[in-house]
Amino acid sequence: MTRAGGSLPRGKAARTPVDVTRNLSYRIVQLSSTLARSASRDFGEYASLSMPVWRMLSVIGSRGPISLGEVAKVIGVDKGWLSRTLAQLEQRGLVRRSADPADARQFFLELTRAGRDLHLHGSAISVARQRHLEREFSADELVVLEGLLRRLQAAAEAMADDPGYLRA
Repeated sequence: MTRAGGSLPRGKAARTPVDVTRNLSYRIVQLSSTLARSASRDFGEYASLSMPVWRMLSVIGSRGPISLGEVAKVIGVDKGWLSRTLAQLEQRGLVRRSADPADARQFFLELTRAGRDLHLHGSAISVARQRHLEREFSADELVVLEGLLRRLQAAAEAMADDPGYLRA
């Protein structure tokens, strides 16, 4: 069961040493790191794509004309990092900018023909990786897992939005 509130433990629990490798957050970070390593290998080997380039290419390709700010929100990174990655995509002829008719200071991003082809190739790799992971679960377990992941994401966002949660 979950504990109400988020206050720091008191009494004996406050003096109990913790093995961080048993913490849920550690295990999730470990899983993320393992998946990232294999994804970097797979996308690098089969599509000559780094993970940052693949993420941006995938978001632009799946959401189609999209602003840099929207890409930043979806991926969860700052615009400076995205600007450098965008420069790589433009240099490779995979992405083009088009002016926003409503605001001359803004622009939209969309894939070129070569970018769409590479997005489809990368998507095949992504689907194969997804299917490999999904084989570990029944259909019902996948539904439960999705719900649990949504709840964990919401809890993590609440922790990020309220640094005082430990003092509650």
